[in-house]
Amino acid sequence: MLQTLFYIPPSWFGVPGAIGWVLLCGLWLGIVAIRDRANLKAEFTATLPIIVVGCIAMMFLLPKLAKDGIDPADPLGDPINRGLAIRGYGMMLMLAVLSGMSIVFYRCRKIGYPTEHIFRLAVAMILCGMLGARLFFVIQNHDHFFKPEASLIETVSGIFDMVGGGLVVYGSMIGALLASALVVWKWKLPVWMTADLIAPGMALGLAIGRIGCLLNGCCWGGVCDVQLPAIEFPAGSPAYMQQLYSGELLGIETEAIANEPGFFRVTDPGNGVGKEIGLTEGETISVYTGLDADRVRYLIGTPKAGFATMEVVGDRIGRSKVPMTKLRQRSNGVHPTQIYSSVNAFVLCLFLWFYWHVRRNDGEVMGLMLILYPISRFVLELIRNDESGQFGTELTISQWVSLLTIACGVGLFAYARMFGSRAEVPKLVTQQDA
Repeated sequence: MLQTLFYIPPSWFGVPGAIGWVLLCGLWLGIVAIRDRANLKAEFTATLPIIVVGCIAMMFLLPKLAKDGIDPADPLGDPINRGLAIRGYGMMLMLAVLSGMSIVFYRCRKIGYPTEHIFRLAVAMILCGMLGARLFFVIQNHDHFFKPEASLIETVSGIFDMVGGGLVVYGSMIGALLASALVVWKWKLPVWMTADLIAPGMALGLAIGRIGCLLNGCCWGGVCDVQLPAIEFPAGSPAYMQQLYSGELLGIETEAIANEPGFFRVTDPGNGVGKEIGLTEGETISVYTGLDADRVRYLIGTPKAGFATMEVVGDRIGRSKVPMTKLRQRSNGVHPTQIYSSVNAFVLCLFLWFYWHVRRNDGEVMGLMLILYPISRFVLELIRNDESGQFGTELTISQWVSLLTIACGVGLFAYARMFGSRAEVPKLVTQQDA
């Protein structure tokens, strides 16, 4: 897990950000002057607007985007300005988009399909995919975003705050497919040929994007009793905090209580903390730390942990204080479902890529994408531990969507096989022609 790759500080080695930006661009021009003196003037002309915009951004935008963070040297102290955080999740999403687009462009050039159309399609799919992924997450967790006591500004800012993640793959897929349908209709492109072209790129994007989930610590699996492939997440990670609040990190076995988030029913108090504070089987408990995940991350395993306590609140025990030193530095081992999902999507990408050559009609590749990915996602949901059942069943919202997507995929594949055909490669259509 590596949520933050690095920080862009408001000042570089004591030099204000704008001056540091100018020095960096000057270094670039110096390298160009040494390697290609003939083009120095052209490089300077091209770089000057970037320098000006960069200076303005560093002077005015960076201080507003930079956020206070925990001081690693004093986790219980006041927050400090750590600069602009560059997140591993966001970087992997960017790499996923570029990689997916690259293989689609490669195939388009091979068959003579105008890449200009694919570029328009990619831009629309990226924007609508991100919007759909966020909306799906907000709807799925509406209780968290739409609180009665929150103001309109707080609600809206929370909906668009994606610094720590909060995107759902299925929402991204739905948004991207809707956007692609609009672009295909506007530019009169062959629908199913275009769908077959983008399907492997979508699978590759999923494969790389899931590595971002691993860096972010989200989408984790349930407890894995086998040393391999179990993975232990660090203190402060989502998996760690869930195990902390459920009492699992304290050696207490519990089960979630329906419609009562944050409360758990004790199934086995264990021989550790549960026994010390007098927990009994069947008692309802809730764990409070008074600390956010970042403070827990920097606190556990340091001498400062001796100054912090948490509370285990129960029906019979009341409020029992437990020292934070009782906590281990890493979570209990869980299934690395992010890696499972990544490997699965990469294998799917390879299968779709080579199936292109043996398909009988257009639409079969996308049909297989809509069948095979949901099947694997449905199975992976059985060992994931970050979603609860919906509609009065044990099936998560992703499993319900998987069933619907499989039905659509089967219908598309059957239609393509029985009634489909192979379209001709389209010619480039200009805006005036459209």
